[in-house]
Amino acid sequence: MSTHARLTRSLLSLLVLAGSASAKRVEVRGRQLLLDGQPFEVRGICYSPTPINASVHFAPYGDYFTADFSFIWLRDLRLIKAMGANMLRVYGWLPENDHSDFLDAVEAHGLKLMATFYMGEASESPVETEEQRGKVVRRFAEQVRQYRDHPALIIWSFGNELNGVWNGYLQQLGHNPAAPCAWDERYDDLGGCWIHKGKPPVPGSQCYNTSYCVYSRLFGLINQAAEAAKAEADVLIVSAMADVDALYEKVARAGHLAPSLDAWTAQVYRGNTFGDFFGTMSDATDKPVLLTEYGVDAYHDVCGTQATTPCYNRFGDESGSYVDEAAQADYALKLTREIQSNSSLQEHCGRAKRGSTDEDGYPNCATVGGFLMSWVDEYWKGATAQAKCAPTYDDPDFSVATCDDHAHVTCGNWNASDHDLCGYKLDAAPDGYVNEEWFGITTPTTCGDDINAIAPRDIFWQMRHHWTGAGKEPSLFGSCETTLSEKCAARELPTGLPFLPPPPPPSGGHCSLRGQCVTDHRICGPGDVNSSVTPCCACDSGFAGSTCEQLDARTYLALGAGSVLVGLLVLLAITTVVGKLFRAESAARAATELK
Repeated sequence: MSTHARLTRSLLSLLVLAGSASAKRVEVRGRQLLLDGQPFEVRGICYSPTPINASVHFAPYGDYFTADFSFIWLRDLRLIKAMGANMLRVYGWLPENDHSDFLDAVEAHGLKLMATFYMGEASESPVETEEQRGKVVRRFAEQVRQYRDHPALIIWSFGNELNGVWNGYLQQLGHNPAAPCAWDERYDDLGGCWIHKGKPPVPGSQCYNTSYCVYSRLFGLINQAAEAAKAEADVLIVSAMADVDALYEKVARAGHLAPSLDAWTAQVYRGNTFGDFFGTMSDATDKPVLLTEYGVDAYHDVCGTQATTPCYNRFGDESGSYVDEAAQADYALKLTREIQSNSSLQEHCGRAKRGSTDEDGYPNCATVGGFLMSWVDEYWKGATAQAKCAPTYDDPDFSVATCDDHAHVTCGNWNASDHDLCGYKLDAAPDGYVNEEWFGITTPTTCGDDINAIAPRDIFWQMRHHWTGAGKEPSLFGSCETTLSEKCAARELPTGLPFLPPPPPPSGGHCSLRGQCVTDHRICGPGDVNSSVTPCCACDSGFAGSTCEQLDARTYLALGAGSVLVGLLVLLAITTVVGKLFRAESAARAATELK
């Protein structure tokens, strides 16, 4: 984005604030989310467009939201809009990079964004001491400040699944040596306090008291982050929670310690219904809830129903597993309709509060919407699968004794070009198994380097019809050939050029047959909010232009220089001949005179 555009946006923001100090671009009033004063329901897509054979564990570390990767997000944003979504959720980016072009493109496509402040595991962002917590909060506030004036970015999430014991934050907060909570983080079915299969702890019990100690610290930290962020920008602040450990019960008891949080959130995977989620959360808090993830994957895996463990089946074998687009679409539609039936879009939801119910006895005004998981299959996710074998099957030291329950023997699989079945057993899934690489609304195909063509699964068309009423339109999507040809077309050289040499032998199927189609963004360079430059043509010697359809300027210079040289040589030859003729004539005349 140009300096002029940034200054203009900042000036407009200041004028708006000066005109109405109380006006808010986005806010929660009662249980309603208001955008520019109008009720807004999130119809979101979780967006992590990591290409095949790339991983968030390596550069660019999942940050595909810079101008360098405009060829990815410009491919996707128009399709996400055509699907009927109105928001994206991203899971983090590198704060040292510039994401202005991406944000501008999101806004230009009529979409909004929820950004996630990446914290990773507690070992990456420790919170055990007050100093450590302060450092994390300051980092968060700095990132919020970076794009404080951008109209596309309306929600920030402080971390992701901070209440999951797998991330370690509850343990650090609970086992602070200066003031330990004496909380047992083991699953309740293993003798601990973290609710896995049992019920919330009985009031007055040790687990009841120690879990309050831990969650009061977690919610207090989140509130500090929310206050710091709101001091920097007019945005909503949430913290994407896992739907675990009886979240509603923790919110009911300790949620008052996070008054600056705008909504409670959860990533809910309970099958084809949310069950009692909306009811229990509505009874626990005055705030609305936002589903930061929901949906199912598109693979039917026999591993979920087989009695033996581990699982040896692989994608494409004859085990009876298969891609199940119908179940994925069916679950997505049912869940989305359930969100809408509990939506706070209704006018009276601005006055709704804890325990509000409608005349039918169902939770009313509970949610502001949700984010469907996810835009495209993510091949990298098998690396850190929840259920894995260590070592994997291809290792000489492989042993079933070192495999988790119902792990696939190839997982964790760090080969991001392999569409593996890594995941974990979950009874609520259509097939009893979650395959983490297979949640895509679209499925990718490698065209070269980071260039992927994507094709829609049935869920795209079903959700498009549900959200917009529109039908199938296959021409929205392109193949690898159309993706490459768009930038590397074959065109004729312009005619009528003087001294035009014959074309060289063809060197490929693109670039006017006078160059190679390159798919490496490091060679092609960055795009911008309106256009991408990857793929691009690397022209053969003597040719230029975006598709090598022109003669290189150096060729023109060479031809011009050659023309001048030829002209000079011709002139010299003529001069020489004329000189010789003149001298011959003079000699003849002199001889005649002597006679």
